[in-house]
Amino acid sequence: MSTSNVEQALELACAEARALMDRLRQARADLHRLGIADQNRALVYAAATGAAGVLVGVAFDLSARRK
Repeated sequence: MSTSNVEQALELACAEARALMDRLRQARADLHRLGIADQNRALVYAAATGAAGVLVGVAFDLSARRK
């Protein structure tokens, strides 16, 4: 590869990186606008709800086996 081709490829890669960064910023802004700013909290709530469902299911199963 000649030097000009390498420089052109580098410039193209930099332009693509800038475009991807702009898209990422826009996606983050959209998520924030939609109210999903704290994704970790949503994951914790989902995990807690799932664990509560499993506990209720186990308790129901144990009570059904006693009868």
